[in-house]
Amino acid sequence: MSNRRTEWNGLNKRTNKFAQMQWKYRMSEFDDVGVRGDPAWQRWERGWIGGVLMLALAIRWITIARYGLGLNLHSDDQGYVDSAIHFLQNGMITYYQPNLPTMHMMPGITFWLAGLFWVFGTGGGGLLLAKYVTAVLGVLGVLGVYLLVRRIWGPVAGLVGALLAAVYPPGILTDTLFLTETPFLTSFAFLMYFSHRLAEYHDWPDFFGALVCYIIALFFRPTVALYPVVLLLYFFWKHYSTPRLWKQAGVGALIVLAVMTPWWVRNYHDFHHFVPLDDGSGNPMLLGTYQGVGYPNHLTLQQTLNQLAASHPQVGQDPAAHEEQWMNLQQKAAEQRMGQWWNDNRWAFLFSYLYLKPKILWQDPFYWIPILHISQRLVQWLQLKLVVLGGLGYLLALVWHPRSRKDTVWVLATFAYYTGLYAIYFCFGRYSEPLMPLLLTGIGVGGVTLWQRLRKPAWER
Repeated sequence: MSNRRTEWNGLNKRTNKFAQMQWKYRMSEFDDVGVRGDPAWQRWERGWIGGVLMLALAIRWITIARYGLGLNLHSDDQGYVDSAIHFLQNGMITYYQPNLPTMHMMPGITFWLAGLFWVFGTGGGGLLLAKYVTAVLGVLGVLGVYLLVRRIWGPVAGLVGALLAAVYPPGILTDTLFLTETPFLTSFAFLMYFSHRLAEYHDWPDFFGALVCYIIALFFRPTVALYPVVLLLYFFWKHYSTPRLWKQAGVGALIVLAVMTPWWVRNYHDFHHFVPLDDGSGNPMLLGTYQGVGYPNHLTLQQTLNQLAASHPQVGQDPAAHEEQWMNLQQKAAEQRMGQWWNDNRWAFLFSYLYLKPKILWQDPFYWIPILHISQRLVQWLQLKLVVLGGLGYLLALVWHPRSRKDTVWVLATFAYYTGLYAIYFCFGRYSEPLMPLLLTGIGVGGVTLWQRLRKPAWER
């Protein structure tokens, strides 16, 4: 009976260490450490994942030590630093001007950096220490993705994905900058981890873990706002207990309302109307109408902006002082251009929004500053290959790994959700960068799935 079971699993535990590791976790259903049953963290796994995380942290800290505060995009990262410093000085969330409130971004990045600067100071040394802490947060994101993949496809797939995420150059660069990507990646990775546990066990601790991670992610990037819709569909498909699901959904909605209320009150006080999240999407949406093929080209982007400024002189003379109105004008112009694009050449419109823009989103790495003698050309060459291999890996799991099929569809739906959302705007690699660790794990998932497939006898494939 024992020999039959070993043959049925396609494993030889006596002679193949890799097979033995996979067998252990398949039998234990990838239970978590110290949570259910016997501890799942075997000595070999602790050593491997510990080594990968230490490698990730070492590379990031070496990068910071080498480049220091000179590693700066002089763009959003500097704006976020200034916003945090002004928040410590006057308690106001600003961006464009130090004395005017902003709705350019959600408040999470300001709160996060202000907390670091409050502890370490705003001098050169304080900023440098804040970079080191941010790098630690990025490594926690790698751990979160590993834990998720380990639960679904086993430790080997998780380790491969974690290793690739640890050495992925754009990820290293991002974790050494003051941007929203790093805290968003970490909070979203653990949101998915707790969501998978919640789908399996329906426990309140997992629910609150997912809820906290969702709120944190929302405070850094509003694009996660509608992600619970994806989760609800996933939970229904996983045969979640309906009464408990609706009870937890109701509790979650009340908590989100309570947490968001101060932000809504602040927005109403400063801008005199209800603003649920932020109001910084007008410019990216307008830029997105100049990306693709067949878009209206009778006016250049600069001519469109000049036209808006001329028709609204009070706003156009000082857009930073009329931030919301300026963004709203650009959004209306974008909507008009999208309508004209659709009417003039709808096939070009569909081709651009359904193919070209998603392609740009994933094929262009967010690697604007070369680090550690790794050229931009090399990273660009690797990017598309990594994306294709990761996507192919998930497709192999979808076909050949029936036990995880629902989870694979959920992960693919997550990619589809963000791809469709970002395609509305001007697409570039920065938007997809927080999702790259999850995509990279697809390489490990596909490799393990293929290996298990080949190990099976021909009549069981």
